Order: sequence, then C-alpha cells, then structure tokens
Amino acid sequence: MNKILDTSNSIVHVNENMEELKAHGDLEYPVGTYLVNFDALHTGFVRWHWHEEMEISLVKSGRVKFMINDEAFILSEGQAIFINHNILHSAHPLKDENCVYVSIVFHPFFLFGHGQTKLAAAYLNPISSNRDLRCIILDGTKEFHKASIERLAEVFSLNLQKPFGYEIYTRNALSSFWLLLLEHLEVPGSSSLPENSAQLTLDEARTRKAILFIQKHYNDTISLDDIAFSIHVSKGECCRCFKRSIQLTPFEYLMKYRIFVAAGLIRENRKLSIAELASRVGFNSSSYFNKLFKKYMDCTPTEYRMSIAEGSRKTADFNGHDLSWDNIHLFNKDI
Repeated sequence: MNKILDTSNSIVHVNENMEELKAHGDLEYPVGTYLVNFDALHTGFVRWHWHEEMEISLVKSGRVKFMINDEAFILSEGQAIFINHNILHSAHPLKDENCVYVSIVFHPFFLFGHGQTKLAAAYLNPISSNRDLRCIILDGTKEFHKASIERLAEVFSLNLQKPFGYEIYTRNALSSFWLLLLEHLEVPGSSSLPENSAQLTLDEARTRKAILFIQKHYNDTISLDDIAFSIHVSKGECCRCFKRSIQLTPFEYLMKYRIFVAAGLIRENRKLSIAELASRVGFNSSSYFNKLFKKYMDCTPTEYRMSIAEGSRKTADFNGHDLSWDNIHLFNKDI
C-alpha cells in the first residue's frame, strides 16, 4: 500500500497548471491504490484536482458526492465511478454519514504501452481521447456493472495483499475492466483529441488558472477584479466560468481556501492566536474569520484546536494497520 497523505491540508503539490505532482506508483508499475475516510481529512473532503492518470473509485460505505467539473454524482455503497484522465474532480461525503471509498489510479501506458501504439489507437483512444466522456458511472443499472466492480475489488485486494505476481494479476484485472467498458459502453460522440490532450474546455482552463492565482495570493488583499484580471476576462465572465466549472463563485473558493489553510496552520502550530491565524490567511477581521471558520468547519477555531489537543481529530498516520476488506483502518489520500 502506498503511503497516504492528507490531500486537503495547505500543501497539496501541483504544478503551474494545477496538475497534481504526486506519482501514483512508479515508471515500471504506475498504479496507486488508496482508501479514503472523510473523517480523517481535517477539511472533510477531497479538494479539486486533476492528474493524467485514470481514476476509478468504489464506495465502500455511506454515500459520496463526486463532482466532475459542473456535474454532481451521488454514489452509494457498492457503486463506482471511472474518471477519465485530466478531468477536474473532487469528492464530498453526504452529511452525517460514515463515508468511505477506495480508489485505483493508474496510467494508461500500463495497459497499452508508451506512445501511439496500435493497441492504444484501437482500445485506449475511444475512451481516453473522447472530449465528451469525462466519467462513467457504474451504479448497477446495467448488467456489466457487476463484473466491472468485481474487477476493481480484485485490483484493490491484490495491491493490499501483494501476492507473488500481483503486478501481472493487476494488469490482467484492469485490462478485463477496460474491455468490459469498451464492449458494453455506448461511447458518446466522436470528437477525439490529440494524444495527451488535457481535454480542457475554455471554462476549465480559465478556472484552473484562476484557482492557481488564488492559491498563490490567498493571504494578500485580492478582489474579484484581481482574479478576473489574472485570466483576462470581465468580473461577470470570471464568475460564470467558476460556476460552470466547479459550482462556486471565485469569492466562495477564496474564502474556503483561506479557511482550510487556517485549519492546516492550527494543526501545525496550536499556539497561534486567532488574530494571527486570521492575518496569515488574508483576513483583516478576526470576527469574520471566526464566522467563516464556523461555517465551513462546523466549529470555531478554538474548538478545532481543542479537538486536536484531545485527539478527537483523526490524522493520516495509520501505517501498519490491517487493511483487509472486513477490517479497514482508513487512510487519507492526496489525489
């Protein structure tokens, strides 16, 4: 099992295009398997991100809302979602539910080799290069969904137990999963893209760039004018891009980001005063900072600090526990 980190703290590593920099597996075995417990994330959700690998997530308990650009999909226990490469996505638990899911993240070249091979042209591109196919929901409404989910469970179990030859078995299971998609899926449209295209709409490209600007300048005094100017559009068009892409306004994203950075600062240094915390994340008013912290974290900064001191907030340091399907000690993940 790969070491799992907390995706929602203040130091998720992305490049200038907001692409996640974490390697899932390595060059020879580009596969990562993860367990996600929302209770173990101090912000309570998996933040917006994208990566060039494919991702398949299977809900283990509760209900999870996956956001794929401007669309929301609520999946229950036993249901899964395939997310195409380079697609902005995030995940949120439904309130008051114990939400757990597992994810498999793999690079296409693991199945089809590097470059534009004949296998890639015939079997990879119909899905990976289709602009209209951002995700596939496996909710049991079609007969092939059950077999597909069985393949996913097999991959996860193989990568937990790591028996001899598990890498080959994993490739076989993922290849079987991929064939099931091709054989049974009505792939929408035929608008293919060049190899390795980021599959971005103009809204997505602008929103990514604006989010990067916010993450770089969140502790400065920045306005909607500043955010809009960073992507060379009007304030109205900037708001529309955000709403169409991630269903938040630029101001809402800025406020949430500041609060979640503040939560990370509290975890790192419990001696910081409320005024100092507010100032470090760009607030001039401690009372307004307290109000927003309560709104987004369901507790005040002081209560949050106390819960950490009492050990009631889980952390990601669970290495060495039994990770069998029937006895899951849950990890965070940074994808």
